[in-house]
Amino acid sequence: MKVIGITGGVGSGKSEVLRLMEKEYGCLVIRSDDVAKDLCRKGNAAYIQVVQAFGQKILDAEGEIDRKRLAAEVFQDADKMEQLNACIHPEVYLWLRETILHLKAQGKIQVAVVEAALEKELEEAGVCDAIWYVHASEPVRRKRLKASRGYTDEKIDAMFASQMSEADFRKACSVVIDNNGSLEDVQRQLAGLFGAF
Repeated sequence: MKVIGITGGVGSGKSEVLRLMEKEYGCLVIRSDDVAKDLCRKGNAAYIQVVQAFGQKILDAEGEIDRKRLAAEVFQDADKMEQLNACIHPEVYLWLRETILHLKAQGKIQVAVVEAALEKELEEAGVCDAIWYVHASEPVRRKRLKASRGYTDEKIDAMFASQMSEADFRKACSVVIDNNGSLEDVQRQLAGLFGAF
């Protein structure tokens, strides 16, 4: 089983690339953000650590972590964000390692794809055979984020500022998928990549 990591900046179109990989190539897609959400549900190890670190004020009426409250707590505070990541990331990496080992032992999946916002997360998880970077220019990403999520320029600026630079993404990844153009362009690139397996 081959394990491919997928990363890229916000608005780069990772979701569309993942959809194509799942639909056209039968890949099993694992989104690390979804894994983190599950591991932060009440009773799980990450939940306990996050509540210990940030207190009861981040909980909703049911005692679950309120993601909006938590985001407000850590947004634009590098130390708090680091503290949050220290609570969640090791649990996500452990889950990924155990899950990938289990899938390999079963031998039913040919390609598993692990998506993460940061290449560093994929590297630290240590499960990927290769890491692919989905690239789109800042103007394209900005246009997409305004259209799909209704974000303001100020919000987009803050998000872009907190992410890895283009050069760092390219340096860390073995494959670059250009997602500035049409869906057909992406499909052609994926056909070439999967044809090389």
